[in-house]
Amino acid sequence: MIKAIYDKPTANIILNGEKLKAFPLKSRTRQGCPLSPLLFNIVLEVQATAVKQTKEIKGIQIGRGEVKLSLYADDMTLYIENSKDPTQKLLELIQKFSKVAGSKINIQKSVAFLYTNNEILEKKYKNTIPFKIAPHKIKCLGIHLTKVVKDLHAENYKSFIKEIKEDVEKWKIFHAPGLEKLIF
Repeated sequence: MIKAIYDKPTANIILNGEKLKAFPLKSRTRQGCPLSPLLFNIVLEVQATAVKQTKEIKGIQIGRGEVKLSLYADDMTLYIENSKDPTQKLLELIQKFSKVAGSKINIQKSVAFLYTNNEILEKKYKNTIPFKIAPHKIKCLGIHLTKVVKDLHAENYKSFIKEIKEDVEKWKIFHAPGLEKLIF
């Protein structure tokens, strides 16, 4: 059934109420197809499982557990220890999946963030990974991650509270008495 949907897909355009001749799609998926994100997630989950099971890729320790990645929609965030070999192994694994699944890393949108103040190590990584390296902070799922832990509060909480206060001011035009008390 999936092959029937995605094998040689075509689309039509209706112009001035007239349906034009069908033309082939180059991307192999139709805009708004509800099956596409589900298929993508299945493939992404297989790739994520492969990353988790690869012993040479070392994640970061959080409590007693090791975390290697997190997934959200079509974004993958990877957490690996500062070692060259796991980075190379990870890139090789992703490249293998790219060939099979037809997916690829968007190098322009991909960013590495190194939790280190070692400039020599940073220069070494710049030569081994194909991504831009964020110097001081990176935004991940709406949260600014900083190299200095004490800066997390200022980078996130203060701006978040400011945004909420601005929203409350906008909502006051709806004359909802007590709204400020609910939030603050």
